[in-house]
Amino acid sequence: MGNQSIYDKYEQMTRDYDLLKQNLKHHEKTIKLLQLVIDSMPQRIFWKDQNGVYSGCNEKFAQEAGFESKDDIVGKTDIDLARNKGDTNFYMSGDRKTMDITTPKYNIIDSQIRADGKEIWLDINKIPMRDPDGNISGIITTYEEVTGRKEAESGLQHYREELEQLVAERTLRIENSKNELKEQHDFLQKLIDTIPNPVFYGSRDGLCIGCNSAIEEFSGKDKSKIIGKSVFEILPEGEAKKYHKYQVEMFSNSGFQQTEDEILHKDGSRHYIRCNRATFTDTNGKVAGFIGVVSDITDLKKAQENLLKLGIENETLIRSISSFLIGVDSNGLITTWNKVAQNLFGIDSEKVKRLPFAECGCLWEWERIKDGISKCLESHSPVSVDNVLFTKTDGKSGFLGITLNPMVLEEADNTGFLLMGADITDRKHMELQLAQSSKLESIGQLSAGIAHEINTPIHYIGDNILFLQNAHNDIEKLIGYFRQLIDAVKQGDRTDNIVDDAEKAMKKMDLNYLAEEIPLAIQQTQDGIARVAKIVRSMKDFSHPDEEEKSNVDINHSLENIITVTRNEWKYTAEMETDFDEFLPLVFAYAGELNQVFLNIIVNAAHAVSDVVNKHPEQKGIISLSTCTKDDFVEIRIGDTGTGIPKDIRSRIFDPFFTTKEVGKGTGQGLAISHSIIVQKHCGSLSFETEEGAGTTFIIRLPLKNTSETLGA
Repeated sequence: MGNQSIYDKYEQMTRDYDLLKQNLKHHEKTIKLLQLVIDSMPQRIFWKDQNGVYSGCNEKFAQEAGFESKDDIVGKTDIDLARNKGDTNFYMSGDRKTMDITTPKYNIIDSQIRADGKEIWLDINKIPMRDPDGNISGIITTYEEVTGRKEAESGLQHYREELEQLVAERTLRIENSKNELKEQHDFLQKLIDTIPNPVFYGSRDGLCIGCNSAIEEFSGKDKSKIIGKSVFEILPEGEAKKYHKYQVEMFSNSGFQQTEDEILHKDGSRHYIRCNRATFTDTNGKVAGFIGVVSDITDLKKAQENLLKLGIENETLIRSISSFLIGVDSNGLITTWNKVAQNLFGIDSEKVKRLPFAECGCLWEWERIKDGISKCLESHSPVSVDNVLFTKTDGKSGFLGITLNPMVLEEADNTGFLLMGADITDRKHMELQLAQSSKLESIGQLSAGIAHEINTPIHYIGDNILFLQNAHNDIEKLIGYFRQLIDAVKQGDRTDNIVDDAEKAMKKMDLNYLAEEIPLAIQQTQDGIARVAKIVRSMKDFSHPDEEEKSNVDINHSLENIITVTRNEWKYTAEMETDFDEFLPLVFAYAGELNQVFLNIIVNAAHAVSDVVNKHPEQKGIISLSTCTKDDFVEIRIGDTGTGIPKDIRSRIFDPFFTTKEVGKGTGQGLAISHSIIVQKHCGSLSFETEEGAGTTFIIRLPLKNTSETLGA
């Protein structure tokens, strides 16, 4: 009996052991899957114990830190990783703050110098880890590069400063420019309304003087109930006092402020918001008001709270992803469908899990998605599929930016994939607005010059017509004498007096002079009319509405039109030299956008030459244009004998909002948009050759092949 009991216990232990092995194997698979997800995330992630020793990270952080493998970081400290002592102090300070605070968050946005010397901005979030007893056992840190967002904010600040300058310059003419001012205001309001984040701006005394449409959607209040009101008229008393205090602190301190608050949303739920406020000054340098940008960080807060509640590091990191995430196993079945995907596509995660991916119900460009999946699985490497057209839950069209990552769970042939992405519709709209703004700016620059160019021939056409009118009056008088003479001869009357009067009239009008000058006046008038017609034709060709489809473009003809419409920009300081290939083939392209590129570069060349000629006015500079065919490309070279580009800014000239011109002359968007048009929309290249003090040549190469790879964005 005793032996039987021992045997039963042994059998039970064996079963428990087998079950334990199964659980361990399942746990290992789960950990491996979660680690793959972490490695495929766009954020850099690492975690340390309470002594500051690294205990894990994802591949992106390891690569950026300069290690071949994430395992090489385990056991290291910030002293081992930091490029200099300042970095070590900065990170250790953030860790101490995270472990000392009672609320579970620490966030900072800070700039750093990348290994290649470029300044970048990082959004850093630190969250304390706690053991089952609630004690802090370490820190999880995530960060991602937000340089683009900072540049956009910088661009907004730059644009605002330009607007203030423009308003100051036009104050004396405001009574005669009401319609123009209204058009500018409407354009700027439309531009601000395209920003997805709520934006508001107020006066020095705290009154709201403007906001965008996102404010109405966010607050549930009409603009009429916001603009012209103070916080005490907009918000409940408790919240109004708090935000009034924020405004007072902002004006009395550095002029920049970031706050986070919990608010009551219009739907009755509680939301967390982050608000960045900054002051702006008037023309006298005095603080005139402030501008604020609001971000809803409710999802981020919820992700942080879930981390504390669950205590599962990898699962929490997945929940904090701001991109939509769809995981598909080797059988083509959906395994992961996060909250962002659920909200973006309007499809509940429980309805699609374990369904074939092809049956998920997403309304997007399936052929492009399938092609990207094939390339991802064949190459076993990430594949990007940009500008994917999809239908939103409200029925409107939008664009997605998608990255496909392979997922190898066990055997090499057992491969699934992770599909990550985001809605980039607002970004596309903003790019379109900026491009249109740049084009309007360029046309505005040319308008005065074109008016001057047309005025010159019109002036001498008018003078010649007045001369011909006076000559006609004199000749008509002389013809009257001749008629009297003919009548007198027919009737046999005396003609002495009539002949004397006719001779006097001929001497007075100088008939020989008229015989010489009238043909010249007619020829000059015809030349003037032809000149005006050429300018009008060139301007019409340049400013025609953009075509939605590509067409065959005559590059030589386009450049000749640009030379005509920009003539007033360069004729006083430069000579124009051209060397066009008369057998240049047509290019399949967007004609209007190429005109914009040529215009930007030629006007920049004129300004560069002008800077040199102003210092040495004894000799004009040269702007040279040439075209030719090289390999399978058409090459356009636009050169100048200007100042050249300094070495320290050559790497930045294609960056958005970068400009070397004085305030009020250019927005810093011309070359950035030109680069985007040539490289992204035409699959070509835009480069330059330069020498300080000698000049610059921009080289544009456009492909001749009409293939699917030359699709516009």
